[in-house]
Amino acid sequence: MDIQVFIEGVSDLQVAKDIRNRLRLVSRGIRRAGEFSALVAPSETRGQWDFGVRGPSSHYFASFTTEIDRLPALVGDQLKACFS
Repeated sequence: MDIQVFIEGVSDLQVAKDIRNRLRLVSRGIRRAGEFSALVAPSETRGQWDFGVRGPSSHYFASFTTEIDRLPALVGDQLKACFS
């Protein structure tokens, strides 16, 4: 699975790098054809985050509340969940 990762609102460069790395690692284990994109961004609801994935024939969206340092693990779990 090919995935492009877009991150907004994460000023900590290490956390942003960890998010990209986690999503790319998880995507290697998902057997889906086509190009996919993932977006991690602050939600319009204060204190929450949005995570979205778009592919050739599907899309997935989730909102959740978490601390910024937990984002990499949580978005990795969300990516797994949207393809299971």
